[in-house]
Amino acid sequence: MEPVWSIGQATNWIDGTLELGIGHLTPGQKIMLEAFAQDDLGQVWRSFGLYRADDQGMVDTAETAPEEGTYDGIDANGLLWSMRPDGSVSGYFMKSSSAPHAVTFRLTSDGVLLGERTVDFHFVSAHVRITEITEPFAGKYFCPEASERGPLPTVLVLGGSAGGLLWSEQMAALLSAHGFAALALAYFDWQGRSGLPNQLAEVPLEAVDRALRWLQAQPGIDAARAGIMGLSKGSELALLYASMHPQAVRAVVGYSPASHVFEGISIAPAGRRSSWTHEGRPLPYLPYPGGPKSWTPAELTQLRKLHEQALETSTDAELEAARIPVEAMRAPALLITGAHDATWPAAEMAEGVLQTLEKCGYRWEARHEHFPEAGHLIDIPNLPVTAEHEVRAEAAVAAAREAWQTALNFLQRHLV
Repeated sequence: MEPVWSIGQATNWIDGTLELGIGHLTPGQKIMLEAFAQDDLGQVWRSFGLYRADDQGMVDTAETAPEEGTYDGIDANGLLWSMRPDGSVSGYFMKSSSAPHAVTFRLTSDGVLLGERTVDFHFVSAHVRITEITEPFAGKYFCPEASERGPLPTVLVLGGSAGGLLWSEQMAALLSAHGFAALALAYFDWQGRSGLPNQLAEVPLEAVDRALRWLQAQPGIDAARAGIMGLSKGSELALLYASMHPQAVRAVVGYSPASHVFEGISIAPAGRRSSWTHEGRPLPYLPYPGGPKSWTPAELTQLRKLHEQALETSTDAELEAARIPVEAMRAPALLITGAHDATWPAAEMAEGVLQTLEKCGYRWEARHEHFPEAGHLIDIPNLPVTAEHEVRAEAAVAAAREAWQTALNFLQRHLV
């Protein structure tokens, strides 16, 4: 008798729980389940688990731990996040869009192929309208169909120093699947596509303002329920914008945030520049030690040290001038950090933000969700995990799942 596959729902969500079962096996039979996916660079990724059928001849990955595999213990999504580059031991799974994430599952027993199934894991609902925008800014807009509950809450999403719509497009798509009208904004791009700045230096704050005002003016949107979410440099930008435009924002979420404006980042030698400008003027910033620089590979491995030195060597006056004036915000704030952040001391900076807000008697919720075993990149749930230095893959995926649910619940509570 051939094995019988049982896979998930009509639509499988990337932030959901995989339901994968194999029935009609011989009790005690050993099977191998492999999972394969291809990233945007064409690299094939693979995971596997060796399972033993129960007394009913069934293997359910939500109830059965593999005897061997790329992950340990019982984890329904273990085959998804534990993928590694085929033939390699490390790497980054490059997924830059909100197109479905296709995973092929292969079933074998004693080296004999018993079947294959391909499953699409979705970021965005079929009931969401997607609009690509090039003017007056570059971004992608995800708008659910009209809700019976009335005008929709909305979130502007800002990615980090990778540029473009990396991370932000996927987060905006996931938010739209949960009832938010969400706009992923590209505020710079290393290749200068869409006429964007090709350096993360002197990026106008007005780009964010234009995008948020456009978003609030869309049909079916409740302009009074607008939030902003950012990752890393995008989190620095989100806190900065919410501080300088407090009436426009009603909730702030910062993944791996900063407390100060730092020097801009260039890929070619240049003079010192701020990361951001406002009304044509560069904002005060903390310079990196060592003078104007382009980033060498060696320096990119020492980013946290460079940011710590910038904080430690600046004068009190420089620190105050470059500090993001978070006390001016008028919105609940959620800051998400990992203890093993190798990019900058996000946890310490988040605590500094909370201390500032506490001292000024901030009357809105201010929360720091800290993950002692996570790193800087707290990524999209259930994509293959990129484990940073000193971060176990299991800890990284657990942080990604919990952080996403925490952020989603926070935005639903304050905007919905």
